Amino acid sequence: MKISIYWRITAWLLIMCYLLFMPASQLPSEPFLKIPHFDKMVHFSMFFILCLLSFRPVKQLTPNYYFWTPLVSFVLAVLLESVQHKISASRHTDALDLLANTAGLLTATVFFRYFVSGKKLEKLV
Repeated sequence: MKISIYWRITAWLLIMCYLLFMPASQLPSEPFLKIPHFDKMVHFSMFFILCLLSFRPVKQLTPNYYFWTPLVSFVLAVLLESVQHKISASRHTDALDLLANTAGLLTATVFFRYFVSGKKLEKLV
């Protein structure tokens, strides 16, 4: 099995952890970020990308990748959301963030199934 298929997901997971655990005081506060529920859009996007990047490596491990990829992504979402307040005192666990995370990974699953799987785009993911 090639290790090169894991570099994208590893890099993305590190970026996600940095963003999820950085102190709230260090988060940007530019005017465009004052969009209502912008943080939920960020959570949705982060877990959409995480799940999408996970499909190809998991697909090489098991034929049940439509089950395992979202499940593992969801477990990571719960884990990262639940430890957020322990790693950064200014952050907290939020059920709506977890809902946005879940919506992102479920959307990624549908997107992968209908627009990526078995197509040229799959090699880019």
